[in-house]
This record gives sequence, C-alpha cells and structure tokens, in this order.
Amino acid sequence: MLRRITTIALPVLLAVFGLIGMAARTSAQTVNGEGTLLVLNENGDPVRRQFSFSARVGANGLVKGNAVLHNPAFDGPNGHGNYQLQISISCMKVVGNVAFLGGTTRRTNDPSLVDAVFFSVQDNGEPGRGRDRVSRAFFWDDDPNTTGDPQACQAMTQADAPLETIESGNVQVKP
Repeated sequence: MLRRITTIALPVLLAVFGLIGMAARTSAQTVNGEGTLLVLNENGDPVRRQFSFSARVGANGLVKGNAVLHNPAFDGPNGHGNYQLQISISCMKVVGNVAFLGGTTRRTNDPSLVDAVFFSVQDNGEPGRGRDRVSRAFFWDDDPNTTGDPQACQAMTQADAPLETIESGNVQVKP
C-alpha cells in the first residue's frame, strides 16, 4: 500500500512543486510606465517633460531595464536641443506602491550629466493620469571625475527623490 501511495504521490508532488517554481519565475517584480510631468522652462512657461521606463527583476535576481527622458525645460549644451537622457536600469527597490530605481547614463546630449542616475515612481491605481507620481532624475554628484554606484537605490527613501503628480500617463509597480 505504501508503495502505491508513493507511486501516486511522488508525481503529484513533483507537478505541484513544478507549478510553484514556474509561478515564482513568472511573477517577478516589474515596474513600468510612461507619461508627462509639467515643469517650468527658463522663461517660466509650463512645458511637458516626457518619460518612459521599464524594469524587471530576473529569475537570477538581477535587475534589468531602461528609461528615457525628454525635458524641454532646458537645452543641452551648445544649444543641442531639448535635454535627453537614456538610462540602463540595474537597481530596483519596491516598498508598497513606490519603486526606487538606479542605473547608469547610457546616452545623453549633456556630457556633464554622465553618472549614476536615480529616480522614484509611485503607482496610485487607475487611471494613472492625475494620480500616479514620478520624481525628477537625480545624479550621483556634480563631479565628472567620480562615478556613483546605481545600487545605492537600495538605500533611497522618499525624501531622496520627491514625487510629483503626472499630467498624463500611467505608472505600474508590481511587487
């Protein structure tokens, strides 16, 4: 009798643990969104700062993602158009509905802002417009001779990257 129960129970247990393992691999933390934040340009006129981002914790525990920012509130150096930034995200910390993200500058039209970059987002439900919030991008420091560690996002709090309500778009934080 014990042999028959073992013969039946073992495949059932393996199937259950296989499903649990598959669920664990497919339910990784993800943070993504896009939208517009109203900011003032140098003349005091409101302009739309546009952002998009996506990050995921992989099965190996590593964070991978990217973010893009277009900010017409100021020009790049030498009048090279509106400020643009692309970030390779490698750090993510989720606390409730808030995510803190860190990464490195992948591409920018302002060579003085090439360092570790940090920002935070908050998912306040649907619709995102007028509810969800995003911070501005913050750089490690103003010294081009140093490079910060994107993993410092693990020590961030809401005081480090104040949040502002988005004008349009949606932010999703899935722990």
